[in-house]
Amino acid sequence: MLRELLTGMAGGTLSGISPGIHVNTLAAFLSNAGIRDNLVLFVMGLTHTFLDVVPSAFLGVPDEGTSLAVLPAHRLVLGGRAMEVVRIALWASFLAVMMTIPAMPLYLHLAPLYRPDAGRFLVFLLVVFLVMTEPGLKKLSALLVFFLSGILGMLTFRLGLSQPLYHLFTGLFGVPVILLSALEGRTRPIEAGDGEVHLDKSHFLGFSALGTALGMVASLVPAFTASQAALIGSLLSKDERSFLTVVFSVNTANFLFSFTNFLATGRRRNGIVALMSPLPQEAIIFYLLTALFVSIAVLLYGEFLAGLVIRVIGRIPYRGLNIGVLAFLLVLSLVFDGPLGLLVLLGASMVGLLASALGVKRTNCMGVLMLQIIIG
Repeated sequence: MLRELLTGMAGGTLSGISPGIHVNTLAAFLSNAGIRDNLVLFVMGLTHTFLDVVPSAFLGVPDEGTSLAVLPAHRLVLGGRAMEVVRIALWASFLAVMMTIPAMPLYLHLAPLYRPDAGRFLVFLLVVFLVMTEPGLKKLSALLVFFLSGILGMLTFRLGLSQPLYHLFTGLFGVPVILLSALEGRTRPIEAGDGEVHLDKSHFLGFSALGTALGMVASLVPAFTASQAALIGSLLSKDERSFLTVVFSVNTANFLFSFTNFLATGRRRNGIVALMSPLPQEAIIFYLLTALFVSIAVLLYGEFLAGLVIRVIGRIPYRGLNIGVLAFLLVLSLVFDGPLGLLVLLGASMVGLLASALGVKRTNCMGVLMLQIIIG
């Protein structure tokens, strides 16, 4: 058991801090290599949700769960608050675990009762609200970005790519941030800062509870992803810190609730869970105790690890770092799906850059998933 725990934590740590390498991709690779243990996969997935702040905040490279966090986290990092972002992510994820555990009896009762179609209507309302919050004629620009990203998503999912979400989310949310940062000519290295979280404790708890609740909804509704749950959180939070608290709480809670949904109903709402063997519902107690152990362990070494990453990348010129990461992402795109994957990545990057040029919120790029859900 100890070997499985350590293997899972090592795998989740590797995928968490590595730009462009999602835990689902690593888990699929290990599964093909014969490592299919449920405990290893569970620990990998949970550990990843704690540490995926590193590439999304320091390098601007998102995955599906953290795509909306890129810009707020990046702004704080560039303002010399890198360790504060890390501490927000670690503690928001830890609180999500602590809040998820007592909610499990209720969730086990609710999960089998869920019926389809609610998600489509919820996503439609979310799109309307998202567009209407843009000022004046920017509503039309927001609609343009929404439909362009949505059409791109619908076409991409019909191409049979092995990693479609990598190309789409890296292009829409990652490449524009990295490219614009490189063009700004910034040379000052990333500063760790003192790590103090400038958010009232009661507000931190409240926004973490909100993220946990949204993560639960996202795990129930098949048409509702963690990113869309975080999108609702963005409408309720008023600043970067509260928004990041919601995003990272959603990410961790969604993983745990999705795993519990698998135990209760057999539904596979998560890429890692899709690789697992069937488990009895009674196993939930063992896995929740495992989640508690893993979350405490990652909380203990997460800040040290992030600080080490900051020191390493701090020795690299900022523009050179951005160019190097961008080149790495392009190579990964080619490795995953060849020229076709690279073409999707470039197309998504153009839509992401268009959102910046038009001055509308990058969240409108979530049309990449939402349009297809609404159309059905």
